[in-house]
Amino acid sequence: MKSLRSVVIAASLAAALSISAFGAESEPGYVDLGKLVPAAKGEFVEVNLSAGMLKFAAKLAAGQEPEAAALIANLRHVRVNVVSLDESNRQGTIDHIESIRSKLSAQGWTQMVTVREKGDQSNVDVHVKQRSEDVIDGLVITVIDKKGEAVLVNIVGNISADQISQVASNLNIEPLQHVRVKMKHKSGKDKDADDEV
Repeated sequence: MKSLRSVVIAASLAAALSISAFGAESEPGYVDLGKLVPAAKGEFVEVNLSAGMLKFAAKLAAGQEPEAAALIANLRHVRVNVVSLDESNRQGTIDHIESIRSKLSAQGWTQMVTVREKGDQSNVDVHVKQRSEDVIDGLVITVIDKKGEAVLVNIVGNISADQISQVASNLNIEPLQHVRVKMKHKSGKDKDADDEV
């Protein structure tokens, strides 16, 4: 009887997780970041927060940080990967990230931030999927530090231009914390957001 109960619980959990994943995949701001290969030695971090987990976090934060709670409640999915790079995974990870960047551009995502360090050692790209002039459905951040690590972030949800700095601060995403945002008007002209991020 205990083994049957365990099978039922495991099946229910798997179904709930697959429904949650399907929900995120159907969102316009969702990007499949794929599987990343860990380095032989070094850090490998993967964080996946579903809409349910984010709503739970928003409820916890509501009493002390109502603005952050409102922002988190509008998110549908957050995925963060940090991967150390060594000879075993460096080139494959760099190729994978470059492939993601190319796909985003081909699918109409706006490349909002591009940072290239001298000597082509490190680079950062930030892409956004715009719903309207002032709202984005998704944000993808890719960082390659060719000496040390790679970072991939996908944030899915209803985020206004003036909330991007708050997302960056709450989720500790350095590349977004000091960047000026330009959103495209329907006319095709760029417009600065009111806040500096």
